[in-house]
Amino acid sequence: MIPDVIWSGVIASLITISGVLISNWSNTNRLKLQLQHDAAEKTKERTATLRREVYLRTVEELVKVNTHLVGLPQLDLTKINLGDGLQGFNSAAARLQLVAEPKTAAIVNQLQAEYGELVFDLMIHLMPASNAKTDIQIADEMYLKTQMEVTRILSEMTKQNESGTPDLRTFEALQTNLAFQQTQADKFSEERNAGWIRFTESNFAFQRFLISKLRDINTKHIPVLIAIRQDLGLTGNLDEIEAQMKAQGQRMESKFDELISFFKANESAIQPTPQQQIR
Repeated sequence: MIPDVIWSGVIASLITISGVLISNWSNTNRLKLQLQHDAAEKTKERTATLRREVYLRTVEELVKVNTHLVGLPQLDLTKINLGDGLQGFNSAAARLQLVAEPKTAAIVNQLQAEYGELVFDLMIHLMPASNAKTDIQIADEMYLKTQMEVTRILSEMTKQNESGTPDLRTFEALQTNLAFQQTQADKFSEERNAGWIRFTESNFAFQRFLISKLRDINTKHIPVLIAIRQDLGLTGNLDEIEAQMKAQGQRMESKFDELISFFKANESAIQPTPQQQIR
């Protein structure tokens, strides 16, 4: 008994409500997708920022490691730990393990192990240079003591001469002691010079061994740096970058060989003077 016009109104209302519900459902889904997308982008951005900081720190510490290894012969092994120079790189590598892609983390971990093994190998090759430095230090200290004694004796002899009535026996004793101290000074000076020669030769041998080891390790630097560039989304011809890095390593090794040859050819001219040895 309900008029058709009422049914028409009810049906129209239902259609309108259905349209509103469908529109709201669609808008809600789009909003959810947008929020999910924004959250994913923010996560990617935070990850990229964190990775950039960690990766750059790792590369920086990697450069410091090589500098530390080259300078090991100049350090006093009784006062420092050879592994101290690797602490920065080890810390950076540990942080990198948390944020890097699995492939990048794996090759950095392998590189870290290579450096750890290298430190143990270097300990043996550092001993000749370390022993030479010890001999130099001992000879230098004794040389300085004899020089101080020579200065004291000369002062006493001057006092005897200036007194007007020098004691002949005392003066002769001072002369004898002076000759002995000068002989000792010459002896310690020669020992110090011999120590410097041994140190120079040991240092060259150490650097040659280190260069050969770093040549092998540097081949593992290239995959690390390329993986880091890929993780950071940096574009470029990776094959060209790899070729450039290999060529740079070969040039550095060639220049080192030239430097060693120059030192060998001018060994007598580059020996340190007594003043340089004291410093």
